[in-house]
Amino acid sequence: MPHGGIALDPRYFNTTNATAKAQAWLVHAAAEQVGRQIEDLNPDSIILSTPHGIAAPEDFIFYYSPKGSGFADTDNCACPPCCYNLSVVMDTNGTKKLFSTLKTEKEKVSYLSAFGPPGNEDTPFPLRWGEVVPLYFTRSILSRSKVIVLSQPSRRYTDSVEMIPELRHLGKNLVRILHSQPKKIVFIVSADLAHTHLKSGPYGFSTAAEPFDKACGAWAATQDSDKLVVEAASYVDKALSCGFTGLVMLDGMLKASSVNWESRLLANFHPSYYGMMLASFLPRQ
Repeated sequence: MPHGGIALDPRYFNTTNATAKAQAWLVHAAAEQVGRQIEDLNPDSIILSTPHGIAAPEDFIFYYSPKGSGFADTDNCACPPCCYNLSVVMDTNGTKKLFSTLKTEKEKVSYLSAFGPPGNEDTPFPLRWGEVVPLYFTRSILSRSKVIVLSQPSRRYTDSVEMIPELRHLGKNLVRILHSQPKKIVFIVSADLAHTHLKSGPYGFSTAAEPFDKACGAWAATQDSDKLVVEAASYVDKALSCGFTGLVMLDGMLKASSVNWESRLLANFHPSYYGMMLASFLPRQ
């Protein structure tokens, strides 16, 4: 699920391009569709991978707090007045188990607490758009579905291709641990695609943007790993995608899983300078 403000509320997307506006609404509708799917599943826990969380240079960080709270705003309408507030109950027991098991497996993981004893703070852990936007579409169940947040390390800005083997290995260990749990768990990757679709955008234009987004879409539709870790990877350094590492980790999970997954690509557009993709992966009946 993307975390761009356009997906959150296209009403404030300031563009005169009718095609871009229509694409924004398609992205929003797909995000609502995925949100309803998750709400219908009524999971015990939602695990969220975010590339825009509180990050460490090397380690993948779990948020280890009883509660999380924050806000997001939309493109072209900042908070205030466009404040989309969200509070979640964090799954501290699940977080502790994941962290401890992955640490035993020598994965580069750690955890952070905020403003008090780990796992027992009174003040909620701070959340922003990388967590709030995708979770906002599941808000009707967040009073009963607990949340685990895994923040991608900041080296993903420069070393995302070099991280591919590590990400796939982490995904393999993650899915093994999750399959051992007697719970219903949803895994969300907070992931925008290429940020270089427009010359007028903050990162300029690159010819790598379009083929990168198409390769990611092909991977999501087919689960062909080469589309992501070979084809998309060949463009990512110029495409500048914040979501790439999370998607590679998810690919590692899918490939190592004992479950046969059915994938659906629901949307893949770039109404603004950055690409946004919606896809779902559900166990085959």
